[in-house]
Amino acid sequence: MNFSLLRTTACAASILLAACGTVPNLMGPKVDEPGAQAMMSEGRFREAAEAYQRLAKRERDQRERLQLMSASAWREEGDFGQVRKALDAIKRSRLAQEQSLQYDLLDAEILLQAGDADGALNLLVADPTKLSGDLALRYHELRARGFAAKRDYADAANERAMLNALLDPVERAANEFELKALIAKLPPEELRNLVRATSRTSPLYAFLTASGAAPRDGGVSFTDSVTSGPAVKREGSLRNAVRAPLRKIAVLLPQTGPAAGAAKAVQDGIISAYFADVATDKPEILLMDSGVTAQSAQSAYQQAIAQGADFVIGPLQRDQVTAIFQNEQALVPILALNFAQAPVLPPQGSLQFALLPEEEAAAVAERMYARGLKRVAVLVPNDDFGTRAAEAFEAKFRNLGGEVLERGQFSATGTEYSDAIKTALGVAESQARTQMVRQTVGIPFTAQAARRYDLEGLFVAARPQQARLLLPQLRSFDAEDWPILATSHVYAGTVDRAKDRDLNGIEFCDAPWILGALDDASIPDRAAVDSLSSSFGAGGRLFAYGIDAYRIAPYTGWLEQQTGTGIAGATGVLSVDKSGSIRRVPTCARIVDGAPALP
Repeated sequence: MNFSLLRTTACAASILLAACGTVPNLMGPKVDEPGAQAMMSEGRFREAAEAYQRLAKRERDQRERLQLMSASAWREEGDFGQVRKALDAIKRSRLAQEQSLQYDLLDAEILLQAGDADGALNLLVADPTKLSGDLALRYHELRARGFAAKRDYADAANERAMLNALLDPVERAANEFELKALIAKLPPEELRNLVRATSRTSPLYAFLTASGAAPRDGGVSFTDSVTSGPAVKREGSLRNAVRAPLRKIAVLLPQTGPAAGAAKAVQDGIISAYFADVATDKPEILLMDSGVTAQSAQSAYQQAIAQGADFVIGPLQRDQVTAIFQNEQALVPILALNFAQAPVLPPQGSLQFALLPEEEAAAVAERMYARGLKRVAVLVPNDDFGTRAAEAFEAKFRNLGGEVLERGQFSATGTEYSDAIKTALGVAESQARTQMVRQTVGIPFTAQAARRYDLEGLFVAARPQQARLLLPQLRSFDAEDWPILATSHVYAGTVDRAKDRDLNGIEFCDAPWILGALDDASIPDRAAVDSLSSSFGAGGRLFAYGIDAYRIAPYTGWLEQQTGTGIAGATGVLSVDKSGSIRRVPTCARIVDGAPALP
């Protein structure tokens, strides 16, 4: 051994020791736990992390807890490499329950940083109701990030909805922005399913209905829904369906007010279908007044449940349906006789059913396109009915691949329709071109305004009185050269050959019960109910509507599970779509010698 070297080293060491008052403590300044906490509150996260590490080395009995505090400080500093090192130094079995949760949150965040969303979510499985404060905030935020990373936007949105209630106003605004962005990423079908499946008491439900994005296929006009795809994918029969053992059906309809007349026709149809029902276990019918307000309908619904109803048909008004679908205390399934206001959808187990001009317009579009009519024009009144029918027809026809060349709109209250006809046939455009040429060349000349040469058919939505005026005026423009197809509204519902001869040749789609196109023992024969004034004329369609409401009530669960399966009904072939809406395909007929004739 080299003693001289050892002596030199010892001398050097003595010099260093003598000067120790000026050399920093290699263990760092002595800081107690309150001091480390102060550093955290002042935003000095690195210093706090190092202080907690030193404390962990000194206080062996508190080592795991202090090391966890150090990891948390490193997280605030944003140094996840140090977070990992701090966690690795901890014996997890020595942590208390809440400390274990904190450990999992840190570990999950490291995995998310590394792109391992599955690993992170596997750690985030605590009962959120037992978390409080910062742990609850971080738990929901990390799960939201994990689900979003996996493109599971529904679960991510649900986590952010739960997180929202825990945040202060500033943080809440940023979270809501993220939440709405997640909802916007949901495919339409998934969004519909989510709206239906989400509890009305869930924080997420309010965001779904307030987002404006839900449901994309279920707007107030119902246009998108009936034009987005086929209403019936396959044919079925109630004979093969599973009938629910209903004991008592409550029928919620207004007995007074502006809708009472329509409600009477629907109710008569329900009662007629009840007496035609040959089932040995058919339910009791409980007739109840739904009133004219949303509150009265909800009250009637609760009364029906209290009286033992296990199924409800109704109510009839849109705002009443909306209120019941949003009711947090809904207890039994409902077949609503209208569509809820967008974007509300029926909860799972309940359905909505309505007679809508959009459905008939879409059916006409399909029929025209199937007949090879690819370039058509539209003639409708300038009211809400006409606009809805036109928009549905045009959307469906274009979805099929057809082209709508013109739309003419006539006065809903007038009797002169020539201007609208000229627009639809392209005559007005021809006249405008002629006038422009006259002004350009400066020479007066006579020219015959021409119709569009490429027009192949006409779609018409008009009420009987309008149609009886419209068709003769159309013929003055030689419009009988083209097929003319219409919704049921052109036909009054009762044969009147004298009035309807002017409608000869027009083809329209209507309820098969009105057209006598049914052969089903479970559907009352028209002759059997002829004594009921509500069973014929315009009210006959509502009567048929009531028949269908009763007939499908025991089968709503089966229909909901058999999405797209069509079954024959009094109002048309009926099926259920993903929105919980009953879709209807009517039967088409032609006016021959003033009366409907089936093909």
